[in-house]
Amino acid sequence: MPEPVLRFDADRVACHVLIDGWRTVSPRFVYAGYDDAVQGPFVRDHLDDEGRLAGRFSALLIDDPSGAVLVDAGNGRFAPGLDAGHLREQMARVGVEPDEVRCVVITHGHPDHVGGVVAEGDDPAFPNARHVIHRVEAEFWSSPAAAALPNDAGVAAATALDSLLTAGLLDTIEGDARVTASVDAIEAPGHTPGHLAVVVNDAVLWAGDALVSQLNVPHPEWVSLSDMDGPTNERTRRRLLERAAAAGLTIAASHMPLAGTVERDGDGFALRVLEVA
Repeated sequence: MPEPVLRFDADRVACHVLIDGWRTVSPRFVYAGYDDAVQGPFVRDHLDDEGRLAGRFSALLIDDPSGAVLVDAGNGRFAPGLDAGHLREQMARVGVEPDEVRCVVITHGHPDHVGGVVAEGDDPAFPNARHVIHRVEAEFWSSPAAAALPNDAGVAAATALDSLLTAGLLDTIEGDARVTASVDAIEAPGHTPGHLAVVVNDAVLWAGDALVSQLNVPHPEWVSLSDMDGPTNERTRRRLLERAAAAGLTIAASHMPLAGTVERDGDGFALRVLEVA
């Protein structure tokens, strides 16, 4: 696999991929209906020696003219047993302190995206930042349905939302919204009910978890085990990929170790992988 690109130029606005941790996943995580006899020919070249796909936990830091914008905040302390929770050291790598962050866009409420929003003692980890989340997403993670999810999957989001509301740092949005002069949050539901993607300067599209693997580019119909609404997320994937192809955007995503541009290819799309210069 090519070395991952960790910095993008969005028309003179730098975007830094912050690696919160690395992981590998089963092909069945990427496609719940995976059958090696059927999908194997498309997948085997991407597998490691243990038959697993490379993945990561990551966030995006944007050098917006108004101040640092963070898209998601990693696992924080909500990652027992995983090699994750490294967001702060990654921020230090690019020279940004938590109190310098002016805006945090929360794509969705899964623990690996929202856990790092809170510091020890459940205080906000980014005390000078406005935190943006879709209203539908905030309502879901505040609901009894989220509280009843297995493995305490809703605890990180509930903790983060409570902390941000108490501190007066939470803004909910409806529809697509301009967050800063260079950052737009766009509706991308399906993975979760109010999932957001982000477009930076009409040059870089950060898909959050709308795509969980580079295999979702040629196969947007592959529903992940983690998608709450698979058919809706397939429509979202196709819409994001169409937008990227039509506008020549660089597309990247939280768990997708590769980034690039896309073009139409049959019923799916082809990824032209960016390589480290």
